[in-house]
Amino acid sequence: MKKPTLPRAMRSLTARVMLILVLATVFIQAASFIAVLAVSARAGRAQMYAFMSADVAFVQRFLRSLPPDQRGIWLKNLDRGYYGFELIQGASPAPRCTHPHATELADSLHAQAGQNLGAVALCAIPDQPFLSLPIDQEQTLLVHFGERPLSLPSLSTGFAYLAVLCLAVMLVAWLAVRQTTRPLSRLATAAKALGRDLHAPPLPENGPVEVARAAHAFNAMQRAIQRHVAERTEILAAISHDLKTPLTRLRLRAENHAPAQQRERFVADIDAMRAMIQDGLDYAESASLREPRQLLNLGPLCEAMAEDMRDAGQNCVCQGEVQPPVHAAPRALRRALQNLLDNAVRYGQQARIRLSEENGQIVIGIEDEGPGIPPDQLERVFDPFLRLEMSRNRDTGGSGLGLSIARNLLRAHGGDVRLSNLTHGGLRAEVRLPPATEQAEGAGDAADNRA
Repeated sequence: MKKPTLPRAMRSLTARVMLILVLATVFIQAASFIAVLAVSARAGRAQMYAFMSADVAFVQRFLRSLPPDQRGIWLKNLDRGYYGFELIQGASPAPRCTHPHATELADSLHAQAGQNLGAVALCAIPDQPFLSLPIDQEQTLLVHFGERPLSLPSLSTGFAYLAVLCLAVMLVAWLAVRQTTRPLSRLATAAKALGRDLHAPPLPENGPVEVARAAHAFNAMQRAIQRHVAERTEILAAISHDLKTPLTRLRLRAENHAPAQQRERFVADIDAMRAMIQDGLDYAESASLREPRQLLNLGPLCEAMAEDMRDAGQNCVCQGEVQPPVHAAPRALRRALQNLLDNAVRYGQQARIRLSEENGQIVIGIEDEGPGIPPDQLERVFDPFLRLEMSRNRDTGGSGLGLSIARNLLRAHGGDVRLSNLTHGGLRAEVRLPPATEQAEGAGDAADNRA
């Protein structure tokens, strides 16, 4: 059974911390609110019964002070709403009841007035609780209770309070977590930038101790990778340089001393070795740009490349235009686009360059009408030395480094390239590059100076 996963928004550290804080706050505040309600209800009930007992004792004393024939006139004026009074002749014996209001009021009356009230009886007629207090030998005062419950704070008030509190906690938690996780976001952004450009600016090693240590380790890793790539490039360059001399001698010997029927094959093999060595060196150097960057308009560049392809007898057109320039190394960017165009005309017999802008990026689409690539191979073709065309002929199968070099060079510019099959047939190589900004120019110049 597949394990259920949380939505993407809930998997972020910000969302999880906010959820924990909100749930904890709601639980604590709900428990506190219930406790406050219980305490305030008990205190309010005690205060209410104290007031009622004092009022009932006052009414009893007042009625005792009046002649019997005038007592009934005052009863309507003495009605309190929640409880009322009634005079009956003689005593009113009745079975005891357990109504909480009557019981608590009787206890409160005894506590305040003591024996001055006389015999206080709790009575019921049925389901009609009342207290019976003697006025004199001829009349008895009955205190009736209504059904209105004791007034307590409403639940809507409590929910509104919790809602406002949760919003306040969410706002404070969002600000606090955002401030705390900002260094982690910078670290993730730097790691992503490092994948595109080994000479990206290092992280500032400041902030909390843990964050500063992570930034220091990241910068150390970046420097180690730069050294490794530089050493690999130097080794390949040295090998390439050392091999050129013996390859040149072999070519001269093949042209001068090899049998005529094998001379052409010897020369072709030597040229293939020389090209293979040069491709390996180009691939190693493509991981970082050593060429100075400058502002470059892609429209004229792509139109000039299409014209060069047509002059060479290839079918290539350029459509669309873009206004913002890019901050790029001209030869490196031209090399990357040329590799993609060469693939398009090699496998699709023609190439279309489409320029556009999308989501703040410059998009260069290079399309052909070839057989396309199996969907599961669209990403693998960028691996070095991988050739879907299994021929050993460089003219048909290539060296397997063209797409790898193109991606490395484009990522060094802060962009990337993706492949996709067209619905009507053919392949589209989509290049995305950021437009030139002052910040990008400063970062690119710094990278070029380090290189």
